[in-house]
Amino acid sequence: MPKVRVVKIIFDTELRVHEIPKFRGAVIDMVGSEHVSFHNHLGDSKYHYAYPVVQYKTHGRKAGIVCIEDGVEDIHHFFSKNAGSIKIGDQERELHVSSVKINKFEVQVWDSLFKYEIKNWIPFNENNYQKFKKVEFEVDKIHFMENILIGNILSFAKGINWKINKNIIVKISEIKNSYWINYKGVKLKSFHFTFKTNVFLPYDIGLGKGSSIGFGTLFKYSSNKKLNRRE
Repeated sequence: MPKVRVVKIIFDTELRVHEIPKFRGAVIDMVGSEHVSFHNHLGDSKYHYAYPVVQYKTHGRKAGIVCIEDGVEDIHHFFSKNAGSIKIGDQERELHVSSVKINKFEVQVWDSLFKYEIKNWIPFNENNYQKFKKVEFEVDKIHFMENILIGNILSFAKGINWKINKNIIVKISEIKNSYWINYKGVKLKSFHFTFKTNVFLPYDIGLGKGSSIGFGTLFKYSSNKKLNRRE
């Protein structure tokens, strides 16, 4: 049962959702492209297809970075270079830490189910969306999405060197919203929903496509919580 370190850093810097890729690029420029965990690129247009251990997000419209396992080790490269400002697009903004949350989660597959909330989850690429549209019944559409989410959980597990030897259960409880977003110039559908799984997962991590830039962020379920998809 691996213990996973997750560090969530929130800055006092205003950041909108559409600015997250620019913020990511600015951080990469600051730390240097030699630190692969910040961008997952290997150079020469090659991409390192691995779970992102440094993820860029917004929290209450403030810039944030979530570091997972190896990303926790590497974040010191950022702090050693941060001089208190960052250029996001053509704007120079102050960049000071507002809060740091440090957690250690014991991930495990259990016999019981845990309930989570996930927002801005992108399950489909162009290929599997065409397959999804051909599914006739709503219950089968949900099952289709559940299988994709299981794959996302397995990708996370692989990214932290956790080999899961038990069956993963995922049950989508309620789809709260779905909407079209522009992801790298492609129109894709994203979802905000609650689900149950027998895998205990860390909060604040991202699952699925675009998890490095704020999509598919995982939250502890709360019946009173209202999530703003535009945060």
